[in-house]
Formats: sequence, structure tokens, C-alpha cells
Amino acid sequence: MWKVMAADDEAYVRDALGQLIPWEEFDCKIQIVSDGQTLIEEMDTEHPDIIITDIRMPGMDGLEVCQYVSQYCPETQVIILSAYSDFSYARTAMRYGVFEYILKVELVEELPKAIEKVIHTLEKQRAEILDDYADISKESGSQDLYQRMVQYVERNYRKVITLADIAEHLHANQSYLSRLYKSCSGVNLFDDILTRRIEKSKECLLASDWKIHQVAAYVGFEDAGYFSRVFKKQTGLSPKEFRNAREPKT
Repeated sequence: MWKVMAADDEAYVRDALGQLIPWEEFDCKIQIVSDGQTLIEEMDTEHPDIIITDIRMPGMDGLEVCQYVSQYCPETQVIILSAYSDFSYARTAMRYGVFEYILKVELVEELPKAIEKVIHTLEKQRAEILDDYADISKESGSQDLYQRMVQYVERNYRKVITLADIAEHLHANQSYLSRLYKSCSGVNLFDDILTRRIEKSKECLLASDWKIHQVAAYVGFEDAGYFSRVFKKQTGLSPKEFRNAREPKT
């Protein structure tokens, strides 16, 4: 079954997504939230195959969601919903590799067609994954490439890096690198990068009096709020609680 996550701040659109689209016919299960930030937070644990997002929402908007997915989850397919036909929105969305751009007035007619096309693309990806796993297990060169990935991550995990950056540096295909890393290490590439950043941030919190946003920036997080949420998810404590809990008692 395909995992679908959707975000829209308008209740009538959420209702339409949940009730008017025949998800079971597409072998899909959908989860709907009301804003982009919640969508991103849930993505970290749900790992959806398809994202559907409104382009304009309070807080984190759809274009920011697209940017995040492009950077951290490049194999996830994104469909944009918009009440606006302005080409500048569509152009920006396409720059982030968005699969489809649908006007809300055409949602009931056009979204099922887009879902059908997305699933066809995902099925092709899965077939490629199986082929790649077979190649990974056979080719000794893949181990060398994996080691180069590990070295690159170790040198650069505190920077804002994307899979495209790694692929360009290693002169290799992005999707192949993502699957290679998961196959060899057992973990998702960007899950590993997040873990490395959190471990480094623990050192910074204990060894310095930097403010939380300074620690976040130092270990590669552009958003201090997102850093705090990831930190708490991995440690059970907020950065401030972690620091206070380990300060020597006087």
C-alpha cells in the first residue's frame, strides 16, 4: 500500500481529499494535516511515498515543503494544490521537482489522474530499486562508492547538504546513491546525517554557552525550531533540558 500525506489549511479541501478521492482503488492510505510544519514533522516517521500540499499556508508554506522534500526525501513524489494559476508559483514548484501542479477548482477531476501517474512512476522506481540492490550486492565498486559517501558525510554533515550535492561530488546518480547508502548502512542517508548532527549538538550544548539557535546553525540546521523538535524526538529532552540536566550541581 502506498503512503500518502496531505497538508491544507482549508477544512473543505481536507474534507474533499478525505472523502471524494477513491484512495482504496489506488491502494493508497492517506493522512491529512492542516499545515506544512506538521507535515514535515510527520514525514520524519511516516516516510510517505506521495505528498500533496497546498501552496499557500500559514507558517511553512507548500514551496518550503517542496524544498525540504527535494533536499531530504528526493524519491518522495509531490503534488501541489493551489487556488492560484500564477505561473511563478508553478515555475518555483517545478524547480523543486514537483510531479504535478493542480488547481483546487479541478481537484476532484484532476487529482485521481495525477495519483495514477505518480503510482506508475513509483512502481518504476521500485523496479529500479530491486535492480540496483542486485547490482549493489554484485559490484565491488559499489563498496568503494559507499565509502566515499561515508567520507563525504563525515566531512560535511554540519553543512546544509543535499543528495544532489553528494551526487555531483561523486559523479553518480542521486537515486542510486540513496539506495546504496541504505543497503550498505541499514539506515536512510539523511536519517544518519540528522543523527550525526544531534550527536555533535550534544557536545556543543555541554561544552559551550552558545544559544540554542547558534548550536543549531553550527551543526547544520537552518531552523532552530526544527532542530529542537528533532533533538527532542531523538533524546526525549529539549536542547535546554538536556543542557540543564547535565550541568554540575553546586
